[in-house]
Amino acid sequence: MKNNNDLFSPESKHESASRSDGAHPSQPKRSHGSRGRLKRIILFTIIDLLLIGIGLIVFALFHHAIPKQGTTEAIELPAVTPTQTEQVAVVTPEPEIQPTQTDGEATQTPSPTPFVDQGMWGEKFADKFTDGEVISTDNTYQSEDINVTITKVEENSATYYIADIYVRDIDNFKTMMAQDTFGTGFTEKTVDMATNSNAIVAISGDNYGARNFGIVIRNGVLYRDNIFEDVLIMNNDGSMETFSPDDFDINTILQNGAWQGWSFGPLLMTDGQPMVKGTFNSNVNPRNPRSAVGYFEPGHYCFILVDGRQSGYSDGLTLEDLSKVFYDLGCTVAYNLDGGQTAVMAFMDAETNIPYEGGRKTSDILYIAENEG
Repeated sequence: MKNNNDLFSPESKHESASRSDGAHPSQPKRSHGSRGRLKRIILFTIIDLLLIGIGLIVFALFHHAIPKQGTTEAIELPAVTPTQTEQVAVVTPEPEIQPTQTDGEATQTPSPTPFVDQGMWGEKFADKFTDGEVISTDNTYQSEDINVTITKVEENSATYYIADIYVRDIDNFKTMMAQDTFGTGFTEKTVDMATNSNAIVAISGDNYGARNFGIVIRNGVLYRDNIFEDVLIMNNDGSMETFSPDDFDINTILQNGAWQGWSFGPLLMTDGQPMVKGTFNSNVNPRNPRSAVGYFEPGHYCFILVDGRQSGYSDGLTLEDLSKVFYDLGCTVAYNLDGGQTAVMAFMDAETNIPYEGGRKTSDILYIAENEG
Protein backbone atom coordinates (compact mmCIF):
# COMPACT_ATOMS: atom_id res chain seq x y z
CA MET A 1 0.00 0.00 0.00
CA LYS A 2 1.30 3.46 -0.81
CA ASN A 3 2.58 5.36 2.18
CA ASN A 4 0.45 8.36 3.08
CA ASN A 5 3.63 10.25 3.77
CA ASP A 6 4.16 10.37 -0.01
CA LEU A 7 1.47 13.04 -0.05
CA PHE A 8 3.98 15.32 1.64
CA SER A 9 6.93 14.48 -0.59
CA PRO A 10 9.32 17.22 -1.89
CA GLU A 11 7.41 17.27 -5.17
CA SER A 12 4.18 17.96 -3.33
CA LYS A 13 5.78 20.71 -1.29
CA HIS A 14 7.25 22.27 -4.41
CA GLU A 15 3.85 22.35 -6.08
CA SER A 16 2.33 24.01 -3.05
CA ALA A 17 5.09 26.58 -2.98
CA SER A 18 4.65 27.42 -6.63
CA ARG A 19 1.04 28.28 -5.95
CA SER A 20 1.99 30.64 -3.20
CA ASP A 21 4.33 32.36 -5.66
CA GLY A 22 1.41 33.83 -7.56
CA ALA A 23 -0.10 31.04 -9.68
CA HIS A 24 -3.79 31.53 -10.22
CA PRO A 25 -5.87 28.92 -8.34
CA SER A 26 -8.30 28.60 -11.20
CA GLN A 27 -5.72 27.24 -13.65
CA PRO A 28 -7.18 23.83 -14.82
CA LYS A 29 -4.06 21.72 -14.42
CA ARG A 30 -3.31 22.73 -10.84
CA SER A 31 -6.97 22.52 -9.78
CA HIS A 32 -7.12 18.95 -11.12
CA GLY A 33 -4.02 18.00 -9.11
CA SER A 34 -5.52 19.33 -5.89
CA ARG A 35 -8.68 17.27 -6.35
CA GLY A 36 -6.55 14.16 -7.09
CA ARG A 37 -4.61 14.51 -3.88
CA LEU A 38 -7.87 14.87 -1.92
CA LYS A 39 -9.27 11.72 -3.53
CA ARG A 40 -6.09 9.81 -2.68
CA ILE A 41 -6.27 10.94 0.97
CA ILE A 42 -9.89 9.79 1.24
CA LEU A 43 -9.09 6.47 -0.48
CA PHE A 44 -6.11 5.70 1.76
CA THR A 45 -8.13 6.62 4.86
CA ILE A 46 -10.91 4.20 3.86
CA ILE A 47 -8.39 1.42 3.16
CA ASP A 48 -6.70 1.94 6.55
CA LEU A 49 -10.06 1.79 8.35
CA LEU A 50 -10.97 -1.42 6.50
CA LEU A 51 -7.64 -3.05 7.41
CA ILE A 52 -8.06 -2.09 11.08
CA GLY A 53 -11.57 -3.54 11.06
CA ILE A 54 -10.42 -6.80 9.48
CA GLY A 55 -7.62 -7.06 12.05
CA LEU A 56 -10.06 -6.65 14.94
CA ILE A 57 -12.38 -9.31 13.51
CA VAL A 58 -9.50 -11.79 13.10
CA PHE A 59 -8.30 -11.08 16.66
CA ALA A 60 -11.77 -11.65 18.11
CA LEU A 61 -12.24 -14.81 16.07
CA PHE A 62 -9.04 -16.46 17.21
CA HIS A 63 -9.25 -15.37 20.85
CA HIS A 64 -12.94 -15.94 21.47
CA ALA A 65 -14.63 -17.99 18.79
CA ILE A 66 -12.00 -20.64 17.95
CA PRO A 67 -10.82 -22.68 21.00
CA LYS A 68 -7.21 -23.74 21.25
CA GLN A 69 -6.89 -27.42 20.47
CA GLY A 70 -6.28 -29.63 23.47
CA THR A 71 -7.04 -26.98 26.06
CA THR A 72 -10.09 -25.49 27.65
CA GLU A 73 -11.09 -22.62 29.83
CA ALA A 74 -12.03 -23.67 33.35
CA ILE A 75 -15.54 -25.13 33.16
CA GLU A 76 -17.63 -25.82 36.23
CA LEU A 77 -19.09 -29.27 35.65
CA PRO A 78 -22.60 -30.39 36.66
CA ALA A 79 -22.77 -30.73 40.42
CA VAL A 80 -24.08 -33.51 42.62
CA THR A 81 -27.78 -34.05 42.10
CA PRO A 82 -30.04 -33.00 45.01
CA THR A 83 -31.25 -36.54 45.56
CA GLN A 84 -27.75 -37.56 46.59
CA THR A 85 -27.51 -35.10 49.46
CA GLU A 86 -31.07 -34.61 50.56
CA GLN A 87 -31.97 -35.28 54.16
CA VAL A 88 -32.61 -38.87 55.10
CA ALA A 89 -35.58 -39.77 57.20
CA VAL A 90 -34.62 -41.64 60.35
CA VAL A 91 -37.20 -44.28 61.10
CA THR A 92 -37.98 -44.43 64.80
CA PRO A 93 -40.64 -46.47 66.57
CA GLU A 94 -43.81 -44.50 67.01
CA PRO A 95 -44.51 -43.82 70.67
CA GLU A 96 -47.59 -45.34 72.14
CA ILE A 97 -50.37 -42.81 71.79
CA GLN A 98 -52.22 -42.06 74.97
CA PRO A 99 -55.85 -41.16 74.53
CA THR A 100 -56.86 -37.69 75.57
CA GLN A 101 -60.31 -37.35 77.01
CA THR A 102 -62.35 -34.61 75.35
CA ASP A 103 -66.07 -34.59 75.89
CA GLY A 104 -66.00 -38.31 76.37
CA GLU A 105 -64.09 -39.07 73.10
CA ALA A 106 -60.47 -40.28 72.80
CA THR A 107 -58.25 -38.23 70.47
CA GLN A 108 -54.69 -38.83 69.23
CA THR A 109 -51.88 -36.29 69.25
CA PRO A 110 -49.63 -36.80 66.15
CA SER A 111 -45.84 -36.58 66.53
CA PRO A 112 -43.61 -35.28 63.69
CA THR A 113 -41.10 -37.60 62.03
CA PRO A 114 -37.56 -36.39 62.83
CA PHE A 115 -35.09 -35.75 59.99
CA VAL A 116 -31.32 -35.92 60.37
CA ASP A 117 -28.86 -34.87 57.68
CA GLN A 118 -26.78 -38.01 57.19
CA GLY A 119 -24.80 -36.76 54.19
CA MET A 120 -24.21 -39.11 51.29
CA TRP A 121 -22.79 -41.99 53.33
CA GLY A 122 -23.42 -41.01 56.92
CA GLU A 123 -26.02 -43.71 57.49
CA LYS A 124 -24.09 -46.42 55.64
CA PHE A 125 -20.90 -45.89 57.64
CA ALA A 126 -22.52 -44.66 60.83
CA ASP A 127 -20.25 -46.84 62.98
CA LYS A 128 -17.16 -45.14 61.51
CA PHE A 129 -18.06 -41.63 62.64
CA THR A 130 -18.56 -39.99 66.03
CA ASP A 131 -21.49 -37.96 67.29
CA GLY A 132 -19.45 -34.79 66.94
CA GLU A 133 -16.32 -35.15 69.04
CA VAL A 134 -12.86 -35.56 67.45
CA ILE A 135 -10.76 -38.54 68.50
CA SER A 136 -7.17 -38.65 67.22
CA THR A 137 -3.95 -40.52 67.89
CA ASP A 138 -0.55 -40.65 66.19
CA ASN A 139 -2.02 -42.68 63.33
CA THR A 140 -5.84 -42.29 63.53
CA TYR A 141 -8.44 -39.57 63.20
CA GLN A 142 -12.16 -39.92 63.79
CA SER A 143 -14.85 -37.24 63.69
CA GLU A 144 -18.46 -36.72 62.72
CA ASP A 145 -17.50 -36.77 59.02
CA ILE A 146 -14.13 -38.51 58.64
CA ASN A 147 -12.39 -41.70 59.69
CA VAL A 148 -8.70 -42.21 58.80
CA THR A 149 -6.32 -44.95 59.93
CA ILE A 150 -2.64 -44.98 58.87
CA THR A 151 -0.93 -48.38 58.78
CA LYS A 152 2.79 -48.91 58.19
CA VAL A 153 3.73 -52.12 56.37
CA GLU A 154 7.25 -53.58 56.12
CA GLU A 155 7.71 -56.64 53.91
CA ASN A 156 10.01 -57.95 51.19
CA SER A 157 12.49 -55.08 51.54
CA ALA A 158 9.73 -52.53 51.07
CA THR A 159 8.11 -50.05 53.43
CA TYR A 160 4.79 -48.50 52.58
CA TYR A 161 1.94 -46.66 54.28
CA ILE A 162 -1.78 -47.26 53.85
CA ALA A 163 -4.34 -44.59 54.72
CA ASP A 164 -7.74 -46.26 55.08
CA ILE A 165 -10.37 -43.53 54.57
CA TYR A 166 -14.10 -43.17 55.20
CA VAL A 167 -15.90 -39.90 54.50
CA ARG A 168 -19.46 -38.82 55.15
CA ASP A 169 -19.77 -36.75 51.98
CA ILE A 170 -17.96 -36.26 48.69
CA ASP A 171 -17.00 -32.73 49.76
CA ASN A 172 -14.62 -34.29 52.31
CA PHE A 173 -12.50 -35.67 49.43
CA LYS A 174 -10.71 -32.67 47.95
CA THR A 175 -7.79 -31.66 45.78
CA MET A 176 -5.54 -28.61 45.92
CA MET A 177 -3.26 -26.93 43.37
CA ALA A 178 0.04 -25.42 44.39
CA GLN A 179 -0.32 -21.72 45.19
CA ASP A 180 -4.06 -22.17 44.54
CA THR A 181 -3.31 -21.61 40.85
CA PHE A 182 -3.81 -23.73 37.74
CA GLY A 183 -0.91 -23.84 35.30
CA THR A 184 2.63 -25.01 34.74
CA GLY A 185 5.39 -23.72 36.97
CA PHE A 186 3.41 -23.59 40.22
CA THR A 187 4.74 -26.00 42.85
CA GLU A 188 4.80 -26.50 46.62
CA LYS A 189 5.73 -29.24 49.05
CA THR A 190 2.98 -31.74 49.72
CA VAL A 191 3.16 -31.17 53.47
CA ASP A 192 2.85 -27.39 53.01
CA MET A 193 -0.23 -27.74 50.82
CA ALA A 194 -1.68 -30.20 53.36
CA THR A 195 -1.13 -27.73 56.18
CA ASN A 196 -2.56 -24.79 54.23
CA SER A 197 -5.69 -26.77 53.37
CA ASN A 198 -6.23 -28.14 56.91
CA ALA A 199 -5.91 -31.67 55.56
CA ILE A 200 -6.26 -34.67 57.85
CA VAL A 201 -4.34 -36.81 55.38
CA ALA A 202 -2.87 -35.90 51.98
CA ILE A 203 -0.87 -37.52 49.22
CA SER A 204 1.04 -36.13 46.24
CA GLY A 205 -1.07 -36.09 43.07
CA ASP A 206 -0.43 -36.52 39.35
CA ASN A 207 1.87 -33.47 39.12
CA TYR A 208 -0.23 -32.16 36.22
CA GLY A 209 1.82 -28.96 36.01
CA ALA A 210 4.92 -30.83 34.84
CA ARG A 211 3.30 -31.10 31.38
CA ASN A 212 0.77 -29.14 29.34
CA PHE A 213 -1.43 -32.11 28.44
CA GLY A 214 -3.64 -34.58 30.31
CA ILE A 215 -7.07 -34.38 31.92
CA VAL A 216 -7.32 -32.01 34.90
CA ILE A 217 -10.58 -31.94 36.91
CA ARG A 218 -10.39 -30.49 40.39
CA ASN A 219 -13.28 -30.13 42.84
CA GLY A 220 -15.87 -30.16 40.08
CA VAL A 221 -14.05 -27.84 37.66
CA LEU A 222 -12.61 -28.97 34.31
CA TYR A 223 -9.32 -27.15 33.64
CA ARG A 224 -7.82 -29.24 30.84
CA ASP A 225 -9.53 -31.69 28.51
CA ASN A 226 -6.87 -33.36 26.37
CA ILE A 227 -5.55 -36.90 26.82
CA PHE A 228 -2.20 -38.00 28.23
CA GLU A 229 -2.34 -41.62 29.36
CA ASP A 230 -4.77 -43.63 31.50
CA VAL A 231 -7.39 -41.50 33.26
CA LEU A 232 -8.99 -41.78 36.71
CA ILE A 233 -12.37 -40.13 37.21
CA MET A 234 -14.11 -39.66 40.56
CA ASN A 235 -17.79 -39.26 39.75
CA ASN A 236 -20.26 -37.04 41.57
CA ASP A 237 -21.75 -40.08 43.32
CA GLY A 238 -18.36 -40.93 44.87
CA SER A 239 -17.59 -43.85 42.56
CA MET A 240 -14.26 -44.11 40.73
CA GLU A 241 -13.53 -45.36 37.21
CA THR A 242 -10.34 -45.78 35.21
CA PHE A 243 -10.10 -45.41 31.44
CA SER A 244 -7.51 -46.08 28.78
CA PRO A 245 -7.00 -43.16 26.37
CA ASP A 246 -9.06 -44.96 23.72
CA ASP A 247 -11.98 -45.56 26.09
CA PHE A 248 -12.21 -42.07 27.56
CA ASP A 249 -14.95 -39.74 26.28
CA ILE A 250 -14.70 -36.10 27.30
CA ASN A 251 -18.23 -35.42 26.01
CA THR A 252 -19.62 -37.72 28.69
CA ILE A 253 -17.76 -35.77 31.35
CA LEU A 254 -19.07 -32.47 30.02
CA GLN A 255 -22.61 -33.81 30.07
CA ASN A 256 -22.64 -35.74 33.34
CA GLY A 257 -19.93 -33.95 35.28
CA ALA A 258 -17.28 -35.32 37.61
CA TRP A 259 -15.81 -34.35 40.97
CA GLN A 260 -12.15 -35.14 40.30
CA GLY A 261 -10.07 -36.31 37.33
CA TRP A 262 -6.38 -37.25 37.06
CA SER A 263 -4.09 -38.17 34.20
CA PHE A 264 -0.91 -40.05 35.01
CA GLY A 265 -1.29 -43.79 35.50
CA PRO A 266 -1.10 -46.49 34.69
CA LEU A 267 -4.33 -47.95 36.03
CA LEU A 268 -3.53 -50.75 38.48
CA MET A 269 -6.63 -52.95 38.28
CA THR A 270 -9.02 -54.10 35.54
CA ASP A 271 -12.51 -55.37 36.34
CA GLY A 272 -11.55 -55.57 40.01
CA GLN A 273 -8.59 -57.85 39.31
CA PRO A 274 -4.85 -57.18 39.80
CA MET A 275 -2.52 -56.81 36.84
CA VAL A 276 -0.77 -59.96 35.66
CA LYS A 277 2.98 -60.29 35.34
CA GLY A 278 4.33 -58.60 32.23
CA THR A 279 1.51 -56.06 31.95
CA PHE A 280 3.67 -53.00 32.48
CA ASN A 281 6.53 -51.60 30.45
CA SER A 282 9.83 -52.66 31.98
CA ASN A 283 11.01 -49.03 31.98
CA VAL A 284 8.38 -48.01 34.55
CA ASN A 285 7.94 -51.28 36.43
CA PRO A 286 11.13 -51.59 38.56
CA ARG A 287 10.88 -51.15 42.32
CA ASN A 288 10.41 -47.47 43.02
CA PRO A 289 8.82 -44.99 45.40
CA ARG A 290 5.10 -44.84 44.53
CA SER A 291 1.96 -42.91 45.37
CA ALA A 292 -1.47 -44.27 44.45
CA VAL A 293 -5.16 -44.09 45.28
CA GLY A 294 -7.64 -46.94 45.67
CA TYR A 295 -11.42 -47.27 45.72
CA PHE A 296 -13.59 -49.75 47.65
CA GLU A 297 -17.04 -48.19 47.26
CA PRO A 298 -18.54 -44.69 47.41
CA GLY A 299 -17.38 -43.13 50.66
CA HIS A 300 -14.55 -45.63 51.26
CA TYR A 301 -11.08 -45.03 49.75
CA CYS A 302 -7.40 -45.49 50.48
CA PHE A 303 -4.11 -43.73 49.77
CA ILE A 304 -0.91 -45.79 49.50
CA LEU A 305 2.57 -44.27 49.71
CA VAL A 306 5.57 -46.51 48.99
CA ASP A 307 9.08 -45.44 49.98
CA GLY A 308 11.93 -46.64 47.77
CA ARG A 309 15.46 -46.27 46.40
CA GLN A 310 16.78 -46.34 49.97
CA SER A 311 19.00 -49.33 50.58
CA GLY A 312 18.54 -50.92 53.99
CA TYR A 313 15.18 -49.19 54.48
CA SER A 314 12.97 -49.67 51.43
CA ASP A 315 13.63 -50.62 47.83
CA GLY A 316 10.10 -49.76 46.72
CA LEU A 317 7.46 -51.77 44.86
CA THR A 318 6.90 -52.68 41.23
CA LEU A 319 3.58 -51.67 39.69
CA GLU A 320 2.52 -55.31 39.69
CA ASP A 321 3.33 -55.59 43.41
CA LEU A 322 1.38 -52.41 44.10
CA SER A 323 -1.58 -53.73 42.12
CA LYS A 324 -1.58 -56.87 44.27
CA VAL A 325 -1.56 -54.79 47.47
CA PHE A 326 -4.72 -52.97 46.40
CA TYR A 327 -6.38 -56.24 45.42
CA ASP A 328 -5.54 -57.87 48.75
CA LEU A 329 -7.01 -54.87 50.58
CA GLY A 330 -10.30 -55.36 48.74
CA CYS A 331 -10.19 -52.40 46.34
CA THR A 332 -12.00 -52.64 43.02
CA VAL A 333 -10.23 -49.68 41.35
CA ALA A 334 -6.65 -48.48 41.82
CA TYR A 335 -4.58 -45.86 40.05
CA ASN A 336 -0.91 -44.89 40.06
CA LEU A 337 0.03 -41.24 40.65
CA ASP A 338 3.38 -39.46 40.32
CA GLY A 339 6.07 -41.35 42.22
CA GLY A 340 9.82 -41.23 42.67
CA GLN A 341 11.03 -38.20 44.57
CA THR A 342 7.55 -36.65 44.33
CA ALA A 343 5.88 -39.41 46.41
CA VAL A 344 4.93 -37.97 49.82
CA MET A 345 2.14 -38.61 52.34
CA ALA A 346 1.25 -36.15 55.10
CA PHE A 347 -0.88 -36.80 58.17
CA MET A 348 -1.90 -34.03 60.56
CA ASP A 349 0.61 -31.47 59.21
CA ALA A 350 3.62 -33.82 59.23
CA GLU A 351 5.24 -36.06 56.64
CA THR A 352 4.33 -39.70 57.27
CA ASN A 353 6.94 -41.35 55.08
CA ILE A 354 10.65 -40.81 54.43
CA PRO A 355 10.72 -39.33 50.90
CA TYR A 356 13.49 -40.25 48.50
CA GLU A 357 16.24 -37.59 48.74
CA GLY A 358 13.98 -35.47 50.92
CA GLY A 359 11.17 -35.26 48.38
CA ARG A 360 10.43 -32.49 45.94
CA LYS A 361 7.75 -29.93 45.26
CA THR A 362 4.74 -30.85 43.16
CA SER A 363 1.80 -29.14 41.52
CA ASP A 364 -1.11 -30.76 43.38
CA ILE A 365 -2.34 -33.05 46.14
CA LEU A 366 -5.30 -35.28 47.03
CA TYR A 367 -6.50 -34.74 50.57
CA ILE A 368 -9.22 -35.43 53.12
CA ALA A 369 -10.53 -32.56 55.24
CA GLU A 370 -13.47 -31.38 57.30
CA ASN A 371 -15.98 -29.17 55.54
CA GLU A 372 -15.59 -25.51 56.40
CA GLY A 373 -18.38 -24.02 58.47
